[in-house]
Amino acid sequence: MSNVRDAPLDLMRGLAILMMIAFHFLYDLDSFGFIDVPLFSHWIPIAWRYLIVFLFLSAVGISLVLAHGKQLNSSKFFKRLMLLGLAALTVSFGTYIMFENAWVYFGILHLIWVSSIISIFFVKLPKVSLLLAIVILFGAIFDLPNLGFIVNIAQPYLPQGSIDYYPLFPWLSFVLIGIYLGHHPFYRMALTFRMHWLEVMGRHALIIYLTHQVVLFGLVSFVYYLLNS
Repeated sequence: MSNVRDAPLDLMRGLAILMMIAFHFLYDLDSFGFIDVPLFSHWIPIAWRYLIVFLFLSAVGISLVLAHGKQLNSSKFFKRLMLLGLAALTVSFGTYIMFENAWVYFGILHLIWVSSIISIFFVKLPKVSLLLAIVILFGAIFDLPNLGFIVNIAQPYLPQGSIDYYPLFPWLSFVLIGIYLGHHPFYRMALTFRMHWLEVMGRHALIIYLTHQVVLFGLVSFVYYLLNS
């Protein structure tokens, strides 16, 4: 979102994209019965998923600081919002066609869209952002109210489940942590190595996110069809 590239940030996104592709590939293989992996019941894959989401969402907060930390560039911000909104609607429409009873009504892109609108007001307040993140995470640990009533109101119009659901709370906390990291870039100390191809993936994270599962699911289903025809 900034004119000057932040190589460690691109690397962070690239790592998240690579891990996400691997996770979804295992998910597809498990869905078609090629493997049996407890992706949502064992602590290791659960922690892996949390790490992927943390890298993605904290990168959003860092990007907001790099792009708007000194002065809000309203045209760039709203252009980005429009792009993300279209991408989120594309995911919702596509999954509704494929999975009518489990379509994505508030997935990771929807979360990023809403979180960006909220977080832009804290982009110059790193300490406040970190404090809010801690409060939100504290509330999640102790199962405090999480505004789930909003979803409950709309429940008659929503599917019983969703293949990709990330509620605003507690996941907004990761974006707020990213704002703190944007002002205190500790992530640069952890990401000192360079891998150009991974940084390129990070720069094109959105398009890869939108297309990778189509390719993976299509490939796995095609192999399944060949083996069972």
